[in-house]
Amino acid sequence: MQETFLKRHLILSTVLGAFLIIIGIFLMFQQESFVKIFISLLGVFLTGSGISSLIHLKGFNLGSRSRIATLVKAFLSIGIGLLAIIVPLSAATISWTVLLYIVGAQFLFSALISFMDALLMRKAEQSLSPLYTEGVFSLVMAILLFVFPQQIGSSLLKLFGLLFIVSGIGMILWSLRIQKINREFKEQVVEADPEN
Repeated sequence: MQETFLKRHLILSTVLGAFLIIIGIFLMFQQESFVKIFISLLGVFLTGSGISSLIHLKGFNLGSRSRIATLVKAFLSIGIGLLAIIVPLSAATISWTVLLYIVGAQFLFSALISFMDALLMRKAEQSLSPLYTEGVFSLVMAILLFVFPQQIGSSLLKLFGLLFIVSGIGMILWSLRIQKINREFKEQVVEADPEN
């Protein structure tokens, strides 16, 4: 029973590893289609970030101006996020560069508001690490989108492809290593019990 389970697990790991390698190679040679997926993923992040800001707004001790700015950031994030999700899936013809600049501008605005909220709340007792994390991530994404709007899709595509390939090779090597260890263990058991 245990032997069968291990065998199935190792076969599944090998198949999954091979599948990841195939996906990785496929991603390395897909560019236009990945830009759409990438923009949609950015849209999902922006939408989630906006909803999270709305949920956590009650817990933040902000002044009226900061609260309004955070509300604007949240609604803009949701709106632009939904736009970034829907447009790549629809047949609408829009320049991907323009859409990436719009998303980049929203990331920059989000970063500024997050840092401003964190500075205004620095004397508060609650943890500000989520605000700083969101601010840093948004700022990095904004810089990347403004500096490399054309290359970011293909660069990230190659990065993800490479990660999938390395993960797949790792899973296959791990599976082969476990098989070897299992075989050596069986041989040791047989040698230790020569009567059987």
